[in-house]
Amino acid sequence: MKKMYLHNQARNAARRTIFEGKSFGSSSGKGAVRIVPLGGSGNVTKNMYVYEYRYDGKIRDILIVDCGIGFPDAEMFGVDLIIPDVRYLMDKKDKIRALVFTHGHDDHIGGLPYIYPKLGKVPMYGPTLAAAFANLKLKETPIRDRVRPMRFDSVVEAGAFRVSFIRLTHSIPDTSHLVIETPVGIFYHGSDFKFDPTPLDDKPSEIGKINAVGKRGVLCMLSDSLGSERPGFTPSEQIIGETIEKELRLSHGKVLFTTQSSNISRIQLAIELAQKHGRKIAFLGRSIDKNVEESVKLRYMKFPRDVIINDRDLKRMPANKQFLVVAGAQGQPSSNLSRIANDAHKMIKLNDTDTVIISADPIPGRENDVNKLIDQIYRHGARVSYSDIMEDLHVSGHGSSGDMMLLLSAVGPKYVWPIGGTYKHLMQYRRLAEDLGYNKRSVIIPEDGEVMEFTEHAPPRVVDRVTLEHIMIDGLGIGDVGNVVLRDRQTIALEGIVVVVVPIEEATGRMTSAPEIITRGFVYVKGSQQLLARAADVVSHALTLKKGRIIDWQYVRKRIEESLKEYLLKETGRSPLIVPVILEV
Repeated sequence: MKKMYLHNQARNAARRTIFEGKSFGSSSGKGAVRIVPLGGSGNVTKNMYVYEYRYDGKIRDILIVDCGIGFPDAEMFGVDLIIPDVRYLMDKKDKIRALVFTHGHDDHIGGLPYIYPKLGKVPMYGPTLAAAFANLKLKETPIRDRVRPMRFDSVVEAGAFRVSFIRLTHSIPDTSHLVIETPVGIFYHGSDFKFDPTPLDDKPSEIGKINAVGKRGVLCMLSDSLGSERPGFTPSEQIIGETIEKELRLSHGKVLFTTQSSNISRIQLAIELAQKHGRKIAFLGRSIDKNVEESVKLRYMKFPRDVIINDRDLKRMPANKQFLVVAGAQGQPSSNLSRIANDAHKMIKLNDTDTVIISADPIPGRENDVNKLIDQIYRHGARVSYSDIMEDLHVSGHGSSGDMMLLLSAVGPKYVWPIGGTYKHLMQYRRLAEDLGYNKRSVIIPEDGEVMEFTEHAPPRVVDRVTLEHIMIDGLGIGDVGNVVLRDRQTIALEGIVVVVVPIEEATGRMTSAPEIITRGFVYVKGSQQLLARAADVVSHALTLKKGRIIDWQYVRKRIEESLKEYLLKETGRSPLIVPVILEV
């Protein structure tokens, strides 16, 4: 490995010497490209990048790459999803020429139904499978526009941008890197990838096209950095098959298999192995159903129809003939696998002869959910196989340090920008780049919202900062869960809630009876009667109002909240959410 590093280092240094005197475009020097990361730079999910071509300081054209979702932290109570904050684009919609997707994972396409209506009628493009999965999401909305599928020899003309596609291997077929040609220079947008020599779909990475663009001269490469801490190269997906087959041989009951619902190549592999062992297959979960149906239609998956059974037929079939492909690999509470683990599924009950195969690693932030899921499955006596205890049960779709250095050496950009990881991944990627001869100034690490400007004759620099907020999806609401709502939910979860009901005579402003104190999650009511009685007295004293004064009900509520909060903090050391309710009588 060290010899390879030294070879690459020398090769890359030679390339960069050539680049120093090379023109990356044909503009007169007044042109500039700005890249605005709205998500995915300094975090793993919610990927969305805005490329702007400017001339004489004015925006001419905008190209958007990806439009993904993120997942809530443990403190974001009740939040389902997070989407990129696109307020920056609202006064620039007439400049947006295209939205291009790199691949079909939700952290790259999942935000489309929420965000597309805000952008206007923007042409959308993506590799065939990414387009198909994105269009499945659009079909569930009133949006009539669709993503246009593109072959890997296709080109998208979008104003000053010319976008072409390079096939890379990942954990989903039809993953692409984008070559973005501009008047200022060539940008290589290298999102999620690895170099799998034996991919399950028999379509390897297009190394020749990568080398060809490298020879043309790349101004900046944005590169996946999530696996930068791992040494060597990420193993091939093929090794997972041996582990799945071993579990099939050991199981005397049902086998439940779960992975990302978009990981159709792995689902195809699992189906083929289940067939080999004489099992029938059932799909449990809306996302699995839809993705498999669309993949079969587009011939990305293939299996005899007679091996598929309906979940209603499972009760009439011996358990040792069942293979269930189940949604819920990330421990989502509403998923089929979580319902099965919690004895809430109508058709499926676990027992001690069953096996559950979890062929996925937790997305950062979902570790607790997955661990709770595994605990619940174990309580049924079932055998659970997951990557922490079985090394070859999951293979990352992201390259390790060797994959990243290979790409960096092949492309040989003048500047490199690690993306798709947390800050520690970005910093480790910088070390890898330094091993290949890059200096720190050539490895740029802006975070979400920092606007990078590239010109022909000057180093890239941060020229602006866009204020970004978490736009949270809660049920049907988009962005209606703000910081105040989230703070109240956190307070209720940690400290509880106290509701104070105060009947007040409207004419005089006097209480007609003692305040009623109702608590949830704060104190044990039966053991705290004296505390609550004193709390009612505190409220009464706080509301001694002069007869005949005009009542300011907002002031009254604030007075109740402040006096009660002070008392409860002093007595209990806790600060519950206090909700005053005034009953005018």
